[in-house]
Amino acid sequence: MDLFQEPAYVEEGFIPYTHKGETYNLWYGKTGSGNRPPVLVLHGGPGGSHDNLVAFQALSEDRPVIFYDQLGCGNSQRPDDPSLWYPERFFSEMKHVEDALGLGKYHLIGHSWGTTLATGFSHDHPGNIITLSLHSPILSFPKYLADVAPVLKEGLPDGYGKIIDEYELDGRGSDDLYEKAVMSFVRKNVIRTWPFPGPMTRLIEKKNHRIHEVMVQCASELNILGNLRELDISRFLMDLDMPVLFTAGEYDLCTPAFTEWHRSFAKDPEMHVIKNSAHMTLIDRPEEIIRIQKKFILKND
Repeated sequence: MDLFQEPAYVEEGFIPYTHKGETYNLWYGKTGSGNRPPVLVLHGGPGGSHDNLVAFQALSEDRPVIFYDQLGCGNSQRPDDPSLWYPERFFSEMKHVEDALGLGKYHLIGHSWGTTLATGFSHDHPGNIITLSLHSPILSFPKYLADVAPVLKEGLPDGYGKIIDEYELDGRGSDDLYEKAVMSFVRKNVIRTWPFPGPMTRLIEKKNHRIHEVMVQCASELNILGNLRELDISRFLMDLDMPVLFTAGEYDLCTPAFTEWHRSFAKDPEMHVIKNSAHMTLIDRPEEIIRIQKKFILKND
């Protein structure tokens, strides 16, 4: 199985989703048809797509694996309405997806912003979720901005951290130098695989920059000026009774220390650091993530 190819879906289509009187179409694709409880995969962003997570199709050897693109993202409908792009609406969107797909008991997996969505939803609607897997989690944006981003900036060469701050926070500097600084950060803390493989290329091509602008604003993600800036749902983990898996890449922008901080809130946690990987662990080290993920869900089926 080529883990980086778009899966051969046994079922694919759109879920009608109504919000404040307007109906939108949410794309989903299902691969696999085994009898074990299914897996639902939540992508990052905000404004991303399922494309960089397609390696999770390897879990479909013994169970259905469902990918879906959030409203405005990937293959889903893309309304031009900035009022839609706030965390709580995404949490409520998830309930509609769960009901429409008739999942029954299932395993929930999130990556990056998808961990925020997965945790917020699990807290509000835990009934059907067997396990929660949080890969490169970010549940407290204030904590990230206060304690994590400054260390990441200091770790960049050539004063690039200062260059990013001056450009994003003060409106000073050249586009070319800023782009070099951001690429340095990307190569160190976002993805170590070069050149970018197909899933990363597809992710970049499909990205909805408008959603990212409203919720994050800054391209580097080392600064957050959008509506995620004050969001902190880390303590939701204290209320969850299902087993929780945490992973982080060795060089992850959601650092191992930050992930360990998240883990400390959970009642039944398991954690792994993925060596020689950055934030895109499922691209940098897909076999390792799949091994860990498969063992975790089989243990808790």
